[in-house]
Amino acid sequence: MLRGKKTRIRPLEIDDLEQLYRWYGDPVFALAVSGGWPPASFLRREEIEARFYEEDPNRYAIVDGADELIGTVGFDQVNPPARSARLFLGLGRPETWGRGLGADALRIFCAYLFRQCNFRRLTAETWDGNARAAACYRRAGFVLEGTLREAYYVEGEYRHGLIFALLKKEFSLTDCQTPEKKL
Repeated sequence: MLRGKKTRIRPLEIDDLEQLYRWYGDPVFALAVSGGWPPASFLRREEIEARFYEEDPNRYAIVDGADELIGTVGFDQVNPPARSARLFLGLGRPETWGRGLGADALRIFCAYLFRQCNFRRLTAETWDGNARAAACYRRAGFVLEGTLREAYYVEGEYRHGLIFALLKKEFSLTDCQTPEKKL
């Protein structure tokens, strides 16, 4: 388990599936994490389970101080020669939004990826209408690197994608607590 100042990160458990299914069926959540709805809401429970437990082995649960599941964080698009990966994060409980929990989870997850996995570059992406995600990435130390023109189709119009990145040499590992154990 990884421990931040406000959150902890742990492996996903089968008991998390019902909550994940509800979140991905929520149009507000789906719009925030992917810029689109309803594709994820049309997935059957078995497809959600396969996505999170088989096809996406580098996705983890974010829990709050009361040990309640509040979201997920993970990485994909690993480039071994460049020692880079893309991060993703989603907080499913609206009452947790805007409280710094996402940035806390990102910071401790980045510390883990830089220390334990020896990544040197991490990226994150969102669409230009997702101000909460952009602010979260910035609070965690990410820098806006570029724009993907009309890369998202959101609610009937094409929107730009925003690419953020964080380099290991720019990240302050001292701001993060040491993980309790490796995931």
